[in-house]
Amino acid sequence: MLNASPDTAQAPATDDEPVKAVVETLEDATEVERVCLKDIVSEFGTASFPPVLLALSVLLISPLSGVPLFSSAVGMAIFLVASQGMFGRRQIWMPRRLATWQLNTKRSDRMLESGRRLAVWLDRGTTSRWEALVSPPASRVLYGICAFSGLCLPMLELVPLSSSLVGLSVAFIATGLLARDGLVAVMGLFVLGGASMIPAFAYSAIFG
Repeated sequence: MLNASPDTAQAPATDDEPVKAVVETLEDATEVERVCLKDIVSEFGTASFPPVLLALSVLLISPLSGVPLFSSAVGMAIFLVASQGMFGRRQIWMPRRLATWQLNTKRSDRMLESGRRLAVWLDRGTTSRWEALVSPPASRVLYGICAFSGLCLPMLELVPLSSSLVGLSVAFIATGLLARDGLVAVMGLFVLGGASMIPAFAYSAIFG
């Protein structure tokens, strides 16, 4: 079992570059060759739920998403974190089996390059706006959407690009929650809509 810090605590991010700070913290957590999910979550210390969701989504956007079962494991982690955020839990909990699941981060610098580029782009465009969309009760709906997205990832394991697009959607939503930017969160919903079209076309092509 893993317990992280209360979601009322501040994220390990600056006001000016919150996404970059999360990615840099993720880089610190993956400096070793092998790392457990609990180590990644624990690296955030007193982090709230949005930066942990953002860190997990960055992993999905990276080339690691091509590793068999990686997307499924991260998807379940996203489901657990987001569902707890939806229900207003004050601490992140993970079952021991998932918390101790290890991933190989031998070339993490190259793997997280896409996350760095995304961080720069998001930090330039985020600001406090449409805050009603990222405040309760609307924020709980956003957490619920992230939870559902994570739960779907094991079923999308064999569909090309789907896990990365879902990761991008969760990244937008988590950034919106973190930076109090409802517009960015809405952009994440549009990305998720596009992501849902890929498996729909794939299954339609297979089963006619």
